[in-house]
Amino acid sequence: MDAWEALEAREAAAATRGEDPAWRREALRALADERFDVLIVGGGIVGVGALLDATSRGLRAALVEQRDIASGTSGRSSRLIHGGLRYLEQLHFGLVYEALGERARLLRLAPHLVRLEPFLFPISGIPLFHQGFYGSGIFLYDLLGARRDGGFAKHLRPSSAVEYAPNLRRKGLTGAIIYHDGVEDDARLALAVLRTALAGGAVAATRVRAATPVLDGERIIGASVEDLVSGNRFDVRAERVIDATGVWAAEPSTRFATLEGGDTFVPSRGSHIVIRRDRLPAEGGMTLRIPGRVVFIIPWPGHWIIGTTDHPDSRPPERVAAPYEDVDELLSTVNRQLDIGLGRGDIVGTYAGMRPLVGDPGGSTVKASREHRVAADASGLVRISGGKYTTYRVMARDVVDASLGRQEARRRRSGTADLPLIGAAPPSELEQIGASLERPLRDAAAARGETRVTWPARVGTRLAERYGREAVEVVAMARDLDLAAPLGHGVDHIQGEVAWAARRELALSLDDVLARRMRLAQELPDRGASIAPGVAAVLGAELGWNEDRQAAEVERYLETARREYGLPWAS
Repeated sequence: MDAWEALEAREAAAATRGEDPAWRREALRALADERFDVLIVGGGIVGVGALLDATSRGLRAALVEQRDIASGTSGRSSRLIHGGLRYLEQLHFGLVYEALGERARLLRLAPHLVRLEPFLFPISGIPLFHQGFYGSGIFLYDLLGARRDGGFAKHLRPSSAVEYAPNLRRKGLTGAIIYHDGVEDDARLALAVLRTALAGGAVAATRVRAATPVLDGERIIGASVEDLVSGNRFDVRAERVIDATGVWAAEPSTRFATLEGGDTFVPSRGSHIVIRRDRLPAEGGMTLRIPGRVVFIIPWPGHWIIGTTDHPDSRPPERVAAPYEDVDELLSTVNRQLDIGLGRGDIVGTYAGMRPLVGDPGGSTVKASREHRVAADASGLVRISGGKYTTYRVMARDVVDASLGRQEARRRRSGTADLPLIGAAPPSELEQIGASLERPLRDAAAARGETRVTWPARVGTRLAERYGREAVEVVAMARDLDLAAPLGHGVDHIQGEVAWAARRELALSLDDVLARRMRLAQELPDRGASIAPGVAAVLGAELGWNEDRQAAEVERYLETARREYGLPWAS
């Protein structure tokens, strides 16, 4: 048993000493007792998207996930909702057009989680040739749909480009282009998709591993699953089964079921680094062109996210961390185009994920298709593979269509094209919600005797950005539970968000809360060590943890967070 297997065993053993929340007990009961129209295996963005799609058609749908929602690839993306500029070079015009259409839809259906940001594309080299080449590419990007949200791209002279990003290297700089793309919180978006499905009557449970298919002759009629908290095993029955496990289907040791004639996976590792916002002065994001691909500098509250790499990786997909060579590659890419001297000491966190691309073994992951594939075999199992985060809704629709069959899919059409995600509100309303939360937070501080506490306006704004319309309910719950205090100094999160995560967002561990519900595991240089005991106390009150269990959870969380999100040379 290696270190990670031992850690997983300790997690499962520790979980039995807690208290299963009511939502999980009810979900497990339904999974064991009912027969579903469709069962989805895998809780990434495509899996939860398929759950919502099936539910929107009036189907009784269920989902099982062996860890947490978006704990794999879907919580480790570049956090972009975009068409993919570089796919134009590969002539994937259809993919870009489709993705830009979905970008526009998400800006409308989930404006609290997806926002449009400017990106600067610096141009160097032969002035007329390179400006014409890249300018025509971005003009095509606009024509394929980018202009609908952010307007046409704007060409800049070198002097204006330096005003946007003062540290741009001037030598060889011949101009730049400003265009717009979407930025999102990938894990929270996946969670919102799931919760929208649950509100529509779907069933989902985390920490439930689909071990093997259940067969009636040669036809798949469900899955034999293991509750990783209690160790109990039972069968979940369903008319149809969808495998949305992504890169986990690439390896025999991690796949749920073998699909005859299925596509070949080419897993690709994408690494990212996180730095403080004040370390790199710029008006917005940047897109840095390097041979064969691009590296993004992505705006994030208080920080920049820099990524991504694109390298083949045959390791198991669990708990992937950014290796030091990826980190140094990203640093050197930035330093070549910006006179900034970015070093390892500037990094506050890292993360990495594995993309489930479809292609030829040993082939280039850069050139591997980002288009999705749906495959099925004689057993009736349907698997979705490939694709990109931005087009998850289309992927979900297509895999549910395939599962239903052509005739039934025409009769039961997807209803997700115009379905707002939970918490959605127009940007103007979100702004009002953020401003309205300042007073109740200030009043709660006064009630605690903290008369000198002044809540910065950004706290209310960030609550609105994370929860949308539900932000008002989050603050109300926090006040009722006397949990309206900040989690820590300089942290724009309140204690009540931990209780909300346990009651409304399926959180069962510190990792669930700090790594995905809040993203503090990547943003805080200490990986949240200073606030973890306080978070464990609040979460423990919700989940029935005694003091020993809380201490064990803190130790367990820090061990995984430092390995997954810390600096590779410090581990």
